Amino acid sequence: MGFTLIEVLVTLSIISLIGLLSINSFDKILEYNNLNTSAILLARDIKMCQYISMEEGVRTQILLDFLENRYHLIKVEKLPKVFSTSYLKDGISFSWTNFSKKLIEFDPVGCPNMSDVGTPDRGGTIAIKSMSNRYLYVIITPVTGYVRISENPP
Repeated sequence: MGFTLIEVLVTLSIISLIGLLSINSFDKILEYNNLNTSAILLARDIKMCQYISMEEGVRTQILLDFLENRYHLIKVEKLPKVFSTSYLKDGISFSWTNFSKKLIEFDPVGCPNMSDVGTPDRGGTIAIKSMSNRYLYVIITPVTGYVRISENPP
């Protein structure tokens, strides 16, 4: 009352095939999780800079470093001072942004990107991508500075 060699081999082959398929799916899930986490952390840091601007009455900036896939949070009192540096998760990189000089700036009342005449200029978008070219967009709305994450470009 045992199993034949063919039955054992077929069973092991099916189990191996299911295992290989689940590992491939797991990698994609992990990659999307890294992309989503990077977008959430970037959006959180943008909001934090906005709140610091309003609370302390100073300008804050976020400088995007596309080469190193990191960004610096800068407080501008008398001189600019980096108070935090964050990296995107492994396998995630900046793709593009429409912020000039890759710099996001909040004035002392929390409005993004002030123009030369002192009115809120515009919001903007930061696109980040995974190694399999999936994108998420961190979008800052003009005037209010509302920050959101979307799978679709604005």
